[in-house]
This record gives sequence, structure tokens and C-alpha cells, in this order.
Amino acid sequence: MIELWAVGGYSECGSKNMTAIKVDNEVIILDMGYNVGRIVEYEGEEGEELTKLPYEKMLKIDAIPNDTQFHKEWGDMVKAIVIGHAHIDHCGAVRLLAPRYKKAPIIGTPFTLEVVKNTFEGKKIPNKIIPLNPSSKYKVSDNITIELVNMTHSTPQTSAVAIHTPYGKIVYANDFKLDDHPLIGRKPDYKRLKEISKDCIALISDTTRVELSGHTPSEMLAREMLNDVLMRYLHRDMGIIVTTFSSHIARLSTLINIAKKMGRKPIFVGRSLTNYLQAAKRAHIFSTDAEAFGYKRDVNKALRMANKDKDKYFIICTGNQGEPNAVLSRIANDETPYHLSNDDIVIFSCTVIPTPTSEANRKIIETKLLEKNVRIFKDIHVSGHASREDQKEFLQILKPKHYFPTHGGIEKQAAAAKIAESIGYKLNENIHILQDGQKMVIIE
Repeated sequence: MIELWAVGGYSECGSKNMTAIKVDNEVIILDMGYNVGRIVEYEGEEGEELTKLPYEKMLKIDAIPNDTQFHKEWGDMVKAIVIGHAHIDHCGAVRLLAPRYKKAPIIGTPFTLEVVKNTFEGKKIPNKIIPLNPSSKYKVSDNITIELVNMTHSTPQTSAVAIHTPYGKIVYANDFKLDDHPLIGRKPDYKRLKEISKDCIALISDTTRVELSGHTPSEMLAREMLNDVLMRYLHRDMGIIVTTFSSHIARLSTLINIAKKMGRKPIFVGRSLTNYLQAAKRAHIFSTDAEAFGYKRDVNKALRMANKDKDKYFIICTGNQGEPNAVLSRIANDETPYHLSNDDIVIFSCTVIPTPTSEANRKIIETKLLEKNVRIFKDIHVSGHASREDQKEFLQILKPKHYFPTHGGIEKQAAAAKIAESIGYKLNENIHILQDGQKMVIIE
């Protein structure tokens, strides 16, 4: 018997991802993520106290998956926790939830697990940690083997998780894109995906950008877009600030290279940027000699230095979603020693996460920046998520018997269902739309 429990991540985008698969009397948990919107509302991206809140408080403010009923019914059967990639809506809640299943090891790629370790802030992790390279397997029990299949996304070492069972394979690809020319790492392992398709029982995959037509472009395009915008200001003396996703190591690498081509010193300011760069270094996938400043006192010291010689520095900072306490918001609010002036450049190398909180925060910060007459460049970015044609291609490669769209809420799930219907799947027959807390038997 195989049963799926949609613990979290099915009712809205970018929130509390957590799925459990029960194979007879053994359970595998896939992801344990934060509700990013609630965290930003409560504390802000740079807030330090949030990381110290206990399980009960985080549950009360709806910042983590509600695993209360799941823990009662399936908790004693959990054999492993597998984290597919290093975004906090997938791994941020590990520090709070994993200790509730302390007999279960935490499995993930080296970079992903380094990010997970950061969330524990030096405290002892009660669970065993098992780093697994992409395209590797780990035998959990006589009946279950975990395989990490190399994929591409906007953070390194993203994997599709294949759960091998006596009944066939279940694939969990909750955040992916099909980038054949990634700047860091290898392209998706199409060969292995086709092999898995021979007995793929179910596919659980994200729908974040499912409404976008065509294919999602390669990260190579983002590199060219940034070059095109920035190099035209090669000999200008204005201040340059770029903000992007802290976990996007390939994008950060591009920005460092552009800064050096412009003859400017790149500096990273913001706690989450520092954490992800440290994780990349420890995982031996990326290292830089650029300075990074994490805590507020160090950030202000760096910004004071940059403010004196704006033409010599290239600031890469947190705040791409307009988070109230992030560095860019503090700059816009005149709460730092760095003062914006006419014709300074602010680049958002990102899109807005499609949640009400992020959309509202971005509108607020953009308005404040415009009032200071800075030059704003938005959406200098390519997504890390599969668009409509990628979604269709992924389904056609894996040919799952059952399809579970997730990570987008009901509207995006419905759009994904229409794509599946266009290639022969049928809603409520082999397309299944679940919401948080629901369960479903896949195989009796």
C-alpha cells in the first residue's frame, strides 16, 4: 500500500512545503519548509530573534507546516527526511520539525545540508545527517531506497527525489527547471529520468510558474541581461546596488564577475547572503574573495565605507522582495550610512514571489526608491521554475501513472491539470489536486 499525506505546500505558493509518503508501514518525509510570507510579516528577512522561536510559537503564527495530526498517526513510522533543495520554504523548518522525528536521518545534497545546518545556528542536530551527491542512492530499509536525480533550479544541487519501493518509483520534483546550460553544476539528468519512467507510479511537482507560456530560459540569459544593463555604466561614478535571491549562487557569481569587469569592488551585505555563501564554500561548489557582511554593525560599517567612494564599490544586498528589515529597505528608509542620490542605480535581479505580502512589500520599496530619483531596473532575471512547455515535457519524460501538482495553490494546480489533460491525463482519475492536510491512497 502507498499513501500520500499533503502536510503542507499544497494550498499556496512558496509556503510550508512538506509531503509524506507511506509505503506499507514505513514513511518518508519530503521537505520541511517555512511559510516565507508569515516570516516576513512577523520579523523581516534580517530578524535574528525569529530563528530562536520555539515550535509552538512558530506553529501558532502559521510559519511552519502543521504536522500535529501527522505526527500522531504516522510519526513512529518515519524512516527518513529528504530535503530536495536549499530554499527556506523547503528546508527552513527542519530545525523545528526534524527533532520530532529524531530517529529519522536527514538526507540531501551537500550544499542543501550545509544550509540546513545553518538553521541550527551551531546547536547539536539530533538527527543523523547523510550528505548524498546528485545522481546517488541511499538504502533506507529493505523496501525503500532514496535516489537524488540531478535537476536545475535557482539554487545549486537541486534534486528530484526518487523513492524506490516494491510497487515502483515515486518522484518528488518540488521546484525545478529544465536548464541545459546551467552556470553552476550539470544539466538535468534526462537519461535517468527516462529510466525511472519505466515504473513511475507518481509525480509530485511544483506549479509556481505554470501559467507562463513556452520554456523557461537558461541562467545564461540572465548573465547576458545583467551585462547589458550594467556595462553601459562602466565609466560612470554613480552608486550601484543589486539585489537578488541569496540562495542563487550562480547569479551571485555573475555579479562578482561583472563588478570586477567594471573595476569595482563587489561587497555582499545582509545576513542571508552571508549564510548561503558560507554554505557554498563548505560544500566546495563556490568560493569568492569578495567580502561579506552579515550582522547590522558590520553592514553599517561596510555601507559607510561604500558611501564615501560610490564609484569604487558594487553592492550586492538582501531585500529583493522589499522585506521591511532587509538591507535594501533600510537603505531606502535612510536607516544606514549609505545615502541614495539622483541617478544611483538599483537593480532587482529577481521577480516578485507571487504572494500578497511580497507584492505589497515590493510596491512600497519601489515607491520609496522612485521618490529618491534613483534609476530602477526590474526583472533582470530568469525564473528557476518550469514554464508551461517544460511542465508538459517533464510529464512526457516521466510518464507517471498519477500526477500531483503542488506548490502553487488551487489556481496554479488547476492550470497544471489542464496541461496534463492535454496529453491524456484525466482529473480525479490520475490527476489529483490536494490541499494542505489531505491524504490519498495511491496504491491499495
